Amino acid sequence: MLPSLGMQGHSSKRPRNTSSPSPATPDGATDHLSSLPDEMAEEILRRLPLDDVVRTSCLAKPWRFRWANCRGLELIAKDPPAAVDFVLTRYACGVSHAHLEESLGKIDGWIRALDAKGIRCLAVCFNPEGALRLPLVPASLFSCSDLTSLLLKHCDIPALPPAFDGFPGLLELELEYVNFGEDGERTFEALIAKSPSLACLSILFPSISSDDDEENYREWKIRAPNLKILRMSAWEDYGWSVDDLPLIEEACVQLEGPELPRILPGLANVWNLSVEITDDTILRRLPYFINFYNAPILEDLHITLLHENEETMEANMKQVLNTVGTVERLFSRLKYFCLDQSIGHTNEMQFMELLMSKATVLQQIEISVRDDSSKSLEVAFDELSQYKKASPQAEVIVNRFVDCNMDQIGDDEEP
Repeated sequence: MLPSLGMQGHSSKRPRNTSSPSPATPDGATDHLSSLPDEMAEEILRRLPLDDVVRTSCLAKPWRFRWANCRGLELIAKDPPAAVDFVLTRYACGVSHAHLEESLGKIDGWIRALDAKGIRCLAVCFNPEGALRLPLVPASLFSCSDLTSLLLKHCDIPALPPAFDGFPGLLELELEYVNFGEDGERTFEALIAKSPSLACLSILFPSISSDDDEENYREWKIRAPNLKILRMSAWEDYGWSVDDLPLIEEACVQLEGPELPRILPGLANVWNLSVEITDDTILRRLPYFINFYNAPILEDLHITLLHENEETMEANMKQVLNTVGTVERLFSRLKYFCLDQSIGHTNEMQFMELLMSKATVLQQIEISVRDDSSKSLEVAFDELSQYKKASPQAEVIVNRFVDCNMDQIGDDEEP
């Protein structure tokens, strides 16, 4: 990745030519480089790698340390460490964006320098290849109180310093493959709670160290009252649940443990949801999901099925239908529904039949069928087409589940 200098706005008016004649070089030739307008010179600097930006000081006398006052410097991960050190020492402007990787143990010093320059968007990514444990995030990170965006990847997050007052202006937090140490649930919970302005939270495959041999985690909540977008993926249940999220709009949830019934109720205000669940869960645990499926503004629902067992447990349809019968507005706002990786199991088809009979404004229902499905595309399409539709205009689409060039069967095509 190469560094760049932030783009500045340009006036639509043509500037008057007030520049003096181009200076001459010792041999009498015109020195066009030194006579470039400031805007053009800064544009050149913006397009150069950081080490080349530093070397421009040797071009001509007017270019000596010209970069040091060029606003919008962005430090990118693979800049040479020596160039980063030199720029952070001589650069006179604030640094708004930086993407750093572990390099010669310099990240702690770089973060301190960036904090002094008002860093707002920071990414700290480590390379764990060959390491016995993840590198530890330096404590200096928690002093960067001006942050609006933070990405931490492949690192160990320590307990928060006692003096940590939070990230009051943080709007976006991304945690990818990070580990929280002892009592990590408390650290995890506090990091989110101390970022009250969060609008986008992405948690991808974290881990929490546990002294419990059975890896039991205490219950804790994700509290983010201003959150609009949530992405969660994990291999284990870390005891988390979601507090009321009044502003939530979109969520992508990929969880394999029993925590899903604890997470979904907090997402009742989403209009766009993607969720992964086991194929027997879709109906067998429907009573847990009724409050969610009755969400007042859910418009777009995408479910991906995880097929973990050769035999899928059949749902108790009598119990399910008795529960559903008490719900008057089930799927009342749903417009689009997609079921990914169907194998044509009875539970799957019954769920879609139920959905189609309840969703009064449904516009499209789509199913992608795996190659090992018990139903062909034609059979699945015919079965869906025979179900009673609460929304007569709902289009039925059946795809083959492949990465590309999917065959498609629609209402306007013959299967």
